[in-house]
Amino acid sequence: MPAARLIPPQSFVFTVICPKNEEIAVEFFAVPRFAAEHIGEIRIDWGDGQTTTPDVIMSAENVADMLSGDDVTASRECTHRYSEDGKRTVTITTPSGFLPLKRLPVQTVAVSSALPTLTVGETDPEGRPEATDTLPPLFAPDPKTGEIALNYLCADFLTNNPGLAFFDEAFAGIALENIPASLFAPCKTLKSLVRTFAGSRITAIPFGLLRHAQTLSLCEETFAGCTHLESVENPFGDKKNLPVCMEGFLADADPRFFAWCDKGRREEAGWIRPLAVITDPSFEFEWHAVSTQPETVVAFYPIDLELKGDLLIEWGDGSTERVDWNKTDVLVHAWAAPGLYRVRLHYTAREEVRPFQLGMHLTSIRTPLPIFHPRTVESLGDFCGWAADRRELAALPEKLFAANPDILNLEQAFAGCVKLHAVPDNLLEGLERLQCADGMFAFCKSLAALPASYRSCPHDARLDHFAAVPAIHEDAAGGAA
Repeated sequence: MPAARLIPPQSFVFTVICPKNEEIAVEFFAVPRFAAEHIGEIRIDWGDGQTTTPDVIMSAENVADMLSGDDVTASRECTHRYSEDGKRTVTITTPSGFLPLKRLPVQTVAVSSALPTLTVGETDPEGRPEATDTLPPLFAPDPKTGEIALNYLCADFLTNNPGLAFFDEAFAGIALENIPASLFAPCKTLKSLVRTFAGSRITAIPFGLLRHAQTLSLCEETFAGCTHLESVENPFGDKKNLPVCMEGFLADADPRFFAWCDKGRREEAGWIRPLAVITDPSFEFEWHAVSTQPETVVAFYPIDLELKGDLLIEWGDGSTERVDWNKTDVLVHAWAAPGLYRVRLHYTAREEVRPFQLGMHLTSIRTPLPIFHPRTVESLGDFCGWAADRRELAALPEKLFAANPDILNLEQAFAGCVKLHAVPDNLLEGLERLQCADGMFAFCKSLAALPASYRSCPHDARLDHFAAVPAIHEDAAGGAA
């Protein structure tokens, strides 16, 4: 008969900093007697020559409480006091490799060895302990300061616990600055990561840290309130299907840390669009104020989904104004005196803007349009008549629409702009999906020539004869004569 395999005892080592005579406590889950017998005698070496053997056996009273149906988790606390101030290395030894650990002392500053296999008292039919799938919050806040002292965690901390899958608040509030990139590598599946590192002092999120998270994993507020972050890599690695729930994943983080996230899901993950500032890019145009009465300068198109954002407007008269575009459909301004004014609409860099068109007293556009957010489903890509009948508009910039490659319709966009004379050849560059530009420059009697980019885009050439002096004529089929 083969000899029984001997399992070497496992030691769990951590460091505490504790003042003289202050109580230090390790909390354990109370487990059934049979489970405790299989776990074996647990010993705590406090690092000052003193050793304790904690009793983790569930009492009859605990059993009665559990049978009553109340959601009660029985526990046992083992305490100690040091006779001198100082730093101590504490070692917990378990002969079976199982440890029903519930909470470490609040004075714990470092963990330097792998955690033994955690159990909360579940047993198999023969009474042997089974590994838990949940990592409890082992690191408790100091009741006097409210802070969690842990600032070091070894890379192989979870090596003996491949079955752990639920990590809700497991490392929330810790003083740890650097997460080992391989921390969760031993765990086969990460099912729940609710507030796992919330409010902690971590400074970086390593690439692939959560690569074992699944599509249905719950990633709610995983890194919420981590205000010390300095860099964030994609925590899911190269996974294409990110977890369905990323509610508040990085809430309160700087917007630059959401670069890894699909743009359509950044807001769900906690991204907050920065307010536009004077150093942000601007869309610039000139406006002819004809009186001192309020004039409608910009009109926003409707959009289906709320796009949070703002514009910081320099009106050209020394005044500025911030506008939340979800709270208004038009921008109105009154100038102190009639005249020409250079207006600048500053928008958050690299972010979409609620689509708009400009009012009747527009005289020239000086810069390309910003990236427009999509319009309503019924009018996606439709900018028909965008600046039609702007009878004072005289000049347009190069590549006006280049940032908006999804524009489909520019029919009659500048029709009736009777003073329009300067139109760059590359005005429509980048609009590869454009489907219709019929009559885009109809009645533009001051236009010397149709721009090359217009001549090559889909349009009905029969409508181009309204330009009084077209330098290049096209036949009915759209080809150059």
